[in-house]
Amino acid sequence: MGSSDAPVLIVGGSLVGLSAALFLAHHGTPCTLVERHPGTSVHPRAVGYYPRTAELLRQVGVEDAALREAAGYATHRTRAGVTSLAGEVLFSSEELAGDDGLGDLTPSRLLLLPQDRLEPLLRERAAALGADLRFGTELLSFAEDPEGVTAVLADENGTRTFRTDWLLACDGPRSTVREALKVPRQGRGVLSHHVSIAFRADLRTVLGDRRYSVVHVKNPQVTGILVHDDTLTGGTLIVGYRPEDGESLDDFTDARCAELVSAAVGAPDVPVTIRSRFPWDMAEQVAEGFRHGRILLAGDAAHVVPPTGGYGANTGIADAHNLAWKLALVTGGTAGEGLLETYDSERRPVAAYTAEQGSLQLAVRSGDATEEQRAAAADALTVTMGQAYRSAAVVPEAGAGARPAPGDPRTLRGEPGTRAPYVRLAREGAPVATLDLFGDSFVLLAGDRGGAWLTAAADASARLLVPITARRVVPGGGGGADVLADPEGLWAERYGVRSGGAVLVRPDGVVAWRSRGADPAGAETTTLTEVLRGVLARG
Repeated sequence: MGSSDAPVLIVGGSLVGLSAALFLAHHGTPCTLVERHPGTSVHPRAVGYYPRTAELLRQVGVEDAALREAAGYATHRTRAGVTSLAGEVLFSSEELAGDDGLGDLTPSRLLLLPQDRLEPLLRERAAALGADLRFGTELLSFAEDPEGVTAVLADENGTRTFRTDWLLACDGPRSTVREALKVPRQGRGVLSHHVSIAFRADLRTVLGDRRYSVVHVKNPQVTGILVHDDTLTGGTLIVGYRPEDGESLDDFTDARCAELVSAAVGAPDVPVTIRSRFPWDMAEQVAEGFRHGRILLAGDAAHVVPPTGGYGANTGIADAHNLAWKLALVTGGTAGEGLLETYDSERRPVAAYTAEQGSLQLAVRSGDATEEQRAAAADALTVTMGQAYRSAAVVPEAGAGARPAPGDPRTLRGEPGTRAPYVRLAREGAPVATLDLFGDSFVLLAGDRGGAWLTAAADASARLLVPITARRVVPGGGGGADVLADPEGLWAERYGVRSGGAVLVRPDGVVAWRSRGADPAGAETTTLTEVLRGVLARG
């Protein structure tokens, strides 16, 4: 490749763009992010992040900071329907029921934190790891050639050209990059039009000891969704409007917005101040391709998910996580460009399924779902943790069919293409979670009689110049530096291997390959080397 200003140029500095910069920087890959706004979001927007997303933030050192920032939301777990905050409660249920009982599945938990408070944490960590973040900088145009992409950028100092190997579009549902490429989208399209109204109001007396994650409000004056913050002095109200009936954003003056918020609160004596308005469309749309030459689409630029269920931001962050390690290996010369094809083949089916699930949740929660739709609606853990990849970066076992339907993550047993299960182990006497072993490089875990696989990992690493961390997992306690103790004796069963078997886990924590036992021909080095060649698109 020719010289470049940075191997990766990220367009868009919201949740997904910042996550991409953070994940790339974590892998030591230089990247530049441009965002036309002067800073991170000033509007709350996305609020909920499922445990799998928290696991991804854990890998890059952000989970603890996010948990501290979200401490005030720890009791905001009730989803309810009300006539108003001060009025009748029509229904209520616990958000992600059983979250407190997920200790066998994950060390992480549901994270409630408005987007405007999470983004600064991502920005700070990405910058600390070396990402070049340029706010107040806009992409004016771009042109691709066989060696890379030339972009024209503008900031307060004028315009300049910027040379990059790969351009990653994280510029939202109205992505200028996707539109310039004329990439079609599939799905039900725009379902409805909405505006989010951020406000300040003292809700302490109205709420009392109640704490809601989401409130569905319906009365003669307003129908919408309200989320209050952890200070109980503000929140966001989401309402719809109908352009086909002559309604427009111009109708939402400060006075009109204050009236709507006041009606949702149900306490006329509580003063309301409007902070900001943010228009958006509820839609179900998935781009027909996530990779177009040297241009890659992620987040809302690639897919728009109905917000019912709160899957949109989680899916976008997972896009960035899936792509970052692949870009790192490709730009570093360790993997062939074919590895980037697996981004589309892995993430696009996930996006289509998740968008469909958002629509199903919308039907269920609105009371309009058919019996068939109710049966097809999956729980949040299945949607966010229970999916499987089928691509050239996954080596299926003999007899494995097409991509299996998503299912309960507790039933997964280390099948290639699925999230590597969580098991509590110990290393030289100190506790360690399997999930904390992943995130930097390939990891090979072998059974207590799988020493040949460790030798194979060292040989394959030397031949292919790809880092591999290899450990045996031994029931009980004790062991040396290359041994992980399994005091609960769960690892072999959770990963579906015998004592002579092994699993290879990708840097994103997904199982790439598994051998249930020793290699039948005693050719562990040859087998593992060929597996890695295929995963890395090395031919």
